[in-house]
Amino acid sequence: MIFIEAGINHFGSVKEAKLIVNFFLKSKFKHLTFMCHSENFYKKYRKKGINFKLDYVFYKNLIKRCHEKNKKIGLSVCDNKTFEEFKDLNFDFFKLLSVSINNNKLIKLLKLKKKPIYISTGFNVSNNKIKKCISLIKRNEISLLHTPMSYLEEDLNFFRINELREKFKLPVGYSNHNNNVNNLFALSAYNPHAIFMYCKPIRKKKRAYPDDEHAFFLDELEYIRLEYLNCLKMHKNFKFKKSKVKIFKNAIKK
Repeated sequence: MIFIEAGINHFGSVKEAKLIVNFFLKSKFKHLTFMCHSENFYKKYRKKGINFKLDYVFYKNLIKRCHEKNKKIGLSVCDNKTFEEFKDLNFDFFKLLSVSINNNKLIKLLKLKKKPIYISTGFNVSNNKIKKCISLIKRNEISLLHTPMSYLEEDLNFFRINELREKFKLPVGYSNHNNNVNNLFALSAYNPHAIFMYCKPIRKKKRAYPDDEHAFFLDELEYIRLEYLNCLKMHKNFKFKKSKVKIFKNAIKK
């Protein structure tokens, strides 16, 4: 599964947010997330003349539209204070950002929702912090997200997906913060449970999005989705052929 992440790449503009939503509803993608940032972040940018925050009515209408199309809408969260405003809305899943992986108040609020939670492990989140987070959530459906926040290939460490899967006995996905799309195709060999991938709505000269370098334009997403699926099929076929060869060799020995 590939999840589209709008993040805050809409700059708080309902018009630009709707561009992402309309693309999503017409596409073959099934999951979309927006981000609810911290109050300190919102205050900082309001002073600079940018209001990144989308309001309650926007999200209420968004959820309704997505559910009418049998699609799922999630919210990425990092602050219990800003999440309080939206806690009664019927989001389908949540992404817990790594900066708040041990935010007890936020985790308790998410736990009450009884919805799937994707836990971002960030670049330097220890196994102990992950374990503590899991123990707090307990009964909810949980997935981990390997999240190497680096543009350097040597830092991506895709094998960490297998390590997390084996250690915590949970589904493990990948949250992309890398600007080379070919790394996503290489990722298919590790069969992540889900891939979270940032998008950006429109091309504008001299515009830098909050997640600019590792986000893809809407008109690039379908190509990426199809190529990833092709790579995934290739790896599955390769594994199947290897197993058949092993069976054949064993048969000859007998």
